[in-house]
Amino acid sequence: MKKLLALAFVMAAAIACTDDDLSQGPNLQPSTDFIVGFPEAAVSYSYFADEGAVQRQFPVVLIGGNAGNPSDTPLVVNYEIVPFDAATGTGSTATEGTEFDFLDNSGQLTIPAGQDFVNFPILVNTCCLDLEVKTTLVIKLTGVTGADGIVSQNNSTFTVNFVGCQADLAGTYSVATVRESTGSVLNQVNQTITEVSTNYFLTQNTATLTPNQIGTGQGFYFNVLCGEITVPSQGLFQGVYPNEVVGVPMDSGDYAGLEGAVISDNQFKIRYKANYGGATGFVTVTSTYTRNN
Repeated sequence: MKKLLALAFVMAAAIACTDDDLSQGPNLQPSTDFIVGFPEAAVSYSYFADEGAVQRQFPVVLIGGNAGNPSDTPLVVNYEIVPFDAATGTGSTATEGTEFDFLDNSGQLTIPAGQDFVNFPILVNTCCLDLEVKTTLVIKLTGVTGADGIVSQNNSTFTVNFVGCQADLAGTYSVATVRESTGSVLNQVNQTITEVSTNYFLTQNTATLTPNQIGTGQGFYFNVLCGEITVPSQGLFQGVYPNEVVGVPMDSGDYAGLEGAVISDNQFKIRYKANYGGATGFVTVTSTYTRNN
């Protein structure tokens, strides 16, 4: 009986191993194609003075396939500009000859034999960036010729943001901060916003925490890109504590989907959360800053 049980276990294990080794569907089969795509989804180029035509470049790479080996022959990658779609609000809003120019208008790039990438160069016309809104160039890879090449559907598009707008938020403000969990409001006056670098700012205080609790600064950093505000993940009180501070997109209203927005020359608002630690944990707030005249 013991021998029969042992044999049964061995047979069950063998069957299980056999089932695990079977490939189910095309996604589990090793690909012999050379898979091409963009390693990143987007890049932003910011210029606030006329520096002439500046060449910038970003890579198109072999994402995978063919056991990770490069092709023995060149891979020609075809691309196109994605036009703006008014119905969806997606696609390119920048204009060739205004914000940018291509160095080569063939609509093709070539990954050399034995290589795993090629750089895609463009010229950024720093003279002609929009001073009010960012504009975008959306590029889509459409196919590959030479060897057995395909485009990765998840890595087929790339967005270039052209930024010519410079935020001017430095100054002294009155701040109304609403703690969302309770609805309580903390009003503060004479709060300073400091410009750290172009479009990158620092507040004087964080959320509803008591000002001047520590000897060093206890604000948080935020970015402004053509009126849209983001709060990158950072440590509490300018990194003094590891508790995270990070932006939270607004749920509704005119600025739904944004972490913050410049409302006018004298006012902006930001939604973010700060980890207060302990049982309290994250506290989400919305702060409205009104410039003192």
